[in-house]
Amino acid sequence: MGTLLKYIFYLFLIIVIYLVGRGIYEGSINETTPVGDVVSDVGQGTKNIVKRGYDATVDSVENATDTAKEKAEEYEEAPKKDVEIKVN
Repeated sequence: MGTLLKYIFYLFLIIVIYLVGRGIYEGSINETTPVGDVVSDVGQGTKNIVKRGYDATVDSVENATDTAKEKAEEYEEAPKKDVEIKVN
């Protein structure tokens, strides 16, 4: 359990560093930006990243489900071969 929490912490730390770096690069964070604004930007950015990840996961699952249903229908419609068992 401790290892899982450690990895979640590292993931969060990487996201924060990424968002602060992106804000500095885009110019929305500079030396006169208050800490409160930086925290707000990081919080909003984290929410957006999580939402996009969730949406992508939902889309992937829906696509996989649709593909599986199509393959199942194709299997049901395909002609079946009769298997003959010979007993001596």
